[in-house]
Amino acid sequence: MDYKKVNAPTSIITRDTGELESKTGNLYETVVVASRRADQIGIDLKNELNKKLEEFASYTDNLEEIFENREQIEISKFYEKLPKPTLLALQEILEDKITFRIPSDQEIAQAEEIAKARQEAEANAKVIRVEPLKDAKSFDDIIAGSTEYIASASEDETSNEDKKDTKAKAKKDSAKAKK
Repeated sequence: MDYKKVNAPTSIITRDTGELESKTGNLYETVVVASRRADQIGIDLKNELNKKLEEFASYTDNLEEIFENREQIEISKFYEKLPKPTLLALQEILEDKITFRIPSDQEIAQAEEIAKARQEAEANAKVIRVEPLKDAKSFDDIIAGSTEYIASASEDETSNEDKKDTKAKAKKDSAKAKK
């Protein structure tokens, strides 16, 4: 959508709440719809401005080459004078240019199940980290292979017995490697 041609006010004006409420049946739903649309408009405008300003980007580190570019300043000022995204979104609502829908209870339940399944999957994922044993002397010892390492899951998932078993195996492996 071309936001430059929208007939929206550039400053805040008093709105008839009854008219806004009639668009969705609930004033608060109208505010939510306007907010989400304003976020979309803001992202679109930002991306558009960044694309135009990329033409003027200087990728050199030379301070002598930085200079004032008239066209770049004019583009920035033009975007500053545009109506704010919230005002554009409200204008679109008043002109019935926005379509929205409220998800059904079944769709909400499905989304909640998916979110719960993702959380469970993340909780069940094991984080493996390698940490030096307490007798590590220096980085040179580590490189030389004289320091033993253990690989363990996160602290709360690994019992002390598992750690002892892992340490014992690591010691045996390092003894075999030294021979």
